[in-house]
Order: sequence, then C-alpha cells, then structure tokens
Amino acid sequence: MEIERDKPMWGLGELLQLAWPAGLSMLNGTIMMFVDGMMVASLGPQALGAQFVAGIMTFVPTSLGMGILTVVNTFVSQNFGAGRRRQCGQYVWAGLTLAVIFAAIVQLLHIPAGSILSLFGHAPAVQRLEGIYFHYMLAGTGLFLICRVLEQFFFGIGRSGVVLFSSTVGNAFNVVANYALIFGKWGLPAMGIKGAAIGTLAGTGLMIAILLSVFLGRKINERFASRRALGMKLAECLEILRTGTPAGIQFCNDILSWSIVTGVFVGFFGTEHLAANTVAVRYISLSFMPAVGISIATTALVGRYIGMGRLDLARRRAHVAAITAMVYMGLCGAAMWVWRQELVGFYLSFGPDSQAMSDQVTAEIIRIGSRLLLCAAVFQVFDAIAIIFIGALRGAGDTFWPMVMTMSLSWVFQIGVGAAMVKFLPQLESLGVWIAAGTYIACLSVVLAWRFESGAWKKIKLIKHKAPPAMLDTPLEK
Repeated sequence: MEIERDKPMWGLGELLQLAWPAGLSMLNGTIMMFVDGMMVASLGPQALGAQFVAGIMTFVPTSLGMGILTVVNTFVSQNFGAGRRRQCGQYVWAGLTLAVIFAAIVQLLHIPAGSILSLFGHAPAVQRLEGIYFHYMLAGTGLFLICRVLEQFFFGIGRSGVVLFSSTVGNAFNVVANYALIFGKWGLPAMGIKGAAIGTLAGTGLMIAILLSVFLGRKINERFASRRALGMKLAECLEILRTGTPAGIQFCNDILSWSIVTGVFVGFFGTEHLAANTVAVRYISLSFMPAVGISIATTALVGRYIGMGRLDLARRRAHVAAITAMVYMGLCGAAMWVWRQELVGFYLSFGPDSQAMSDQVTAEIIRIGSRLLLCAAVFQVFDAIAIIFIGALRGAGDTFWPMVMTMSLSWVFQIGVGAAMVKFLPQLESLGVWIAAGTYIACLSVVLAWRFESGAWKKIKLIKHKAPPAMLDTPLEK
C-alpha cells in the first residue's frame, strides 16, 4: 500500500496530529512563566527583576545542552522510520547520559556566581535575591535536560500527546507549588523567591516522573527496548554530540543575542520602552510557540521519512508544515497590525502595576508597544518560514550550516545593525532595534529555505540502513 493513499491534503492531518500537542505543550510553558512572574511581582520590583536576570543567566548555559539534546528527536525519528525501533531507546539513554554529564559540568558555575551577577551592578539587595534564584535553578539544570531528552523521544515516535499531558500536569503543579511556597500557604513557610525556584524544580520533576513512567512502561519497552540502559554505546553519545553541538551553539547564540537586543539596546531608551518590549514579546510568543510545535513535528516527520528512504515525502511534509505555519503566524500578524493599540492596552490593564501607572505612562507604553507590534506583524510570515525550515533541516541532521548562518546573520543584523540604530538613528527609539531584528529574521528565512530547497540535506547519512519494504505499510502514528 502506498503511504500517500492514507495521507490526504499532503499529510496535513498527519502533521497536525503531531503538531497540536507539541504546540500546546510549548504554550503551557509560556503560560506557566507568565503566572509565575505575576506571583513573584507581588513580592516587589526587586524580586521580579532578580528572577528575570538570574533566570536568563542560568538559561544561557542550559540552552547549550538543550540544543544539543534536541537532536535526540532526529535520531529517534530516523531509526523509527528505518524500522530500527530498539535503537530508538538506546539514543534516549545516550541523551540521558549526556544530560547528566553536562549538568555536572555546569555546576562549576556555582563558584563564580557572585562575581558574574555583580557585573550587572545591581543593588546589594537585588544581587542577594539573584544569587538565591541562580543557585537553585543552576542546581536543577539536570532536571531540565533530562526532561528535554524524554520529550524528544516521544516527539520522535509520534506520541506528542504524552508530552502535552506531562507538561499540563507538571506546569499546573508548578503554579500550585509556587503559590504555596512563595506566600506560605497550607502550613508551609513563606519562602519568597526561593519558593518560586523550588516550585519550578518540583514541577519539572513531576514531568520527568510522568515521562519516565511511560518510557519504561511495558508497551514502550516491548517496542523500543527502553529498559536496556546498558545497551547504550559510546558511539551513540558521540553521534548526538557531533550532530547536536552545532544546534546547541545556535540555540545558545539565539538566547544570548536576543538578550542583548532586549536588555541592552531596548533598555537604552528607558523604562517605558522596556515595558513595551515586554508586552510585545508576550504577544509574539503566542504567535511563534505553536509554530515551534509545528517545527518539532516537522523534525520528526522529515526524520522518519528519511529513515524510510522516502526523501520525496520528507520534502513534501516540510512544505505543508511551512504553509501551515505561515497561515497561522500570518493571521497573528494581521491581528497585531489591526488591533495593535488595543492589544497593548489590554495587557497593561491586567498587569501587576496597572493601578500604579499614571495615564501618561500608560499612554506612552501603548504608543511604543503598538509600533513594536506593527514591526512584529511584518516579520511574522518570515519567522514562520525560518522556524519550520530549521526544524526540517534538523530532522535531516543538517545542523552545522544553519548554525553558521544563524550566528553570522544575528551578529551582523541584530547586534551590528541594532547597535547602529541606537547610535545613528536614535530618533527611531526601540523601533529601530526591532527593525534590525526583523531584517535578521527575514534574511534568515530566505537562506534556510534556500538551503532546504537545494537538497544538500539529502546527502547526509545518519543511519546505515534504509527501511525494509514491510515498513512502508506500517501506519506512522503507531
């Protein structure tokens, strides 16, 4: 039976079946961080600022490991498509091994933590809170990385619903735990920002428990030999490192460069611009997070069809994913364009400091924020293209070239042109910085689309064996 016979609309249904749980799981994390920030904000501006800075400082090194381990999806999906299902479980154990090693190395940052945080020049009280949150979150690096590996396995075999369930339960528990530990509810002591960190780690631990229980369960073990931890080979760890390191460097660079853009360049223009930037980022995250879910599904589908030896179908799935993401993010962009002032005003009306802000300050933030949303509306479709094709290339194991182009373009446009906007066109204010970032996204989307269409990824061989003929009749969703 030909695969395409059960895949109407170029596999759109197959794509969405994987993408919507992945997208919602990404959105879960965004909502959780929003609620978490609201709780910490009630402790005062010092605690809120400390949480943001310390969170970024721990996420920069963690993002390197998370980017590397993302390619577990690539190896699992390609081996799944090739009919080498027992090999899938071994790549998970290889990923878990690397996660533990990387987390142990990162713990060395506890030593210079005080010196690192002092570079920001914040008040002693803020630095003390930053240190508390930094140490707890750094200690939990292993939890975040282990969770990442297990999630990538389920994405790779098409069971993204498991990830959605674990993220929903874990994030809900996180919110409840934060409420109890931050404010001292139900007989627990009030821990403030320390409680926020502990609640986040506890929620992540619960997510791991759910994912691990399914991974080690009887059904998964029968199909993927998930309990054969000793079957993992050093070669599998090296394969993940070889393919994943460029992806990790790219992800780390994305976090670092965007932090410079938002924290330094936008911050140069004052508090109102930082506030407007925060509002705009919150809205564009609602646009690109579901697209990230589609990208994760694209990685899995491209990898799986490559494993089956069907490069033609891998290419088609990437195209339908790109169209789907462009339609969704295009609609989001249209909403940002039409209702930009209303969206900023709506967000401010529910903010923790809405009653404390004067009408003049509110009006200024709405003015700035609406301009930023206007800029964001223009680059939404380009962002969709970049997000999808980087996922498609990752599914093929093509990670080095995207890393080089991403780093080159981000430092030329986001940092170089962004700094030039601040220095030579200050009258544009923070809008000039966003124009530089939008130009970067547009250029990146073009080069990534060109890379995929060039077919260079077809020459990359991550696995040795193609799928046996019998696999072509096996429904992919099983």
